Amino acid sequence: MKYRSVFDIIGPIMVGPSSSHTAGAVRIGLFTRYIFGIQPEKIKITLYGSFKETYKGHGTDIALIGGLLGYNTSDKRIRTSIEDAKNKKIDFEFVESEVEHIHPNTAKIEVESGRESLDLIGKSIGGGKMIIFELLGFDVNLSGDFPTYFIFYKFSDNNKEELSNIVAKVFDDKIVSTNYSSSILEGVNLLVIESLEILDEKKINKINELNYITEIKFADRL
Repeated sequence: MKYRSVFDIIGPIMVGPSSSHTAGAVRIGLFTRYIFGIQPEKIKITLYGSFKETYKGHGTDIALIGGLLGYNTSDKRIRTSIEDAKNKKIDFEFVESEVEHIHPNTAKIEVESGRESLDLIGKSIGGGKMIIFELLGFDVNLSGDFPTYFIFYKFSDNNKEELSNIVAKVFDDKIVSTNYSSSILEGVNLLVIESLEILDEKKINKINELNYITEIKFADRL
């Protein structure tokens, strides 16, 4: 793992008690909120491994809900996030899974608001860091350390080649990483781009105007 600052080693400024069970969980929830873009009306959180075993005592529950409400790791409102969610009339539940997942500190988050829905799976890896490794059935590998674009498109070899060329021009030298992924959604693929900067609307429109683009989502750096 590459460290970008001393805070990657000692962990973030945070509401405790645990960088793994609290701060990392906040970041998973907050990243979900950023991608979803709106306040969820319904939340379902499935917990695996040690998240399931200790989520109440270590504050993983308030951390995940706090992140989903838009609170960052140092926000003192994390302590009251459960009550805050209830006051906002958000319907939420925690499910304790018996499935042995790939990583002990893993959470699956499913959110809904009206007709909009989103699901992802993330894991807390220590020091307040996390990785999102599944989004809407697509395999991804995201830390939330950079502005991230999610470009959904109808797959063909020609579409992929053209999209790659346009993305290279639009992002210029600002790309940190790119990842192409397919899922069980037949014909729909995903291109994930981590960028050094947030693009202006004009540049995003150059991609969005392609007739095979189905949706573009964005999540700012955490």
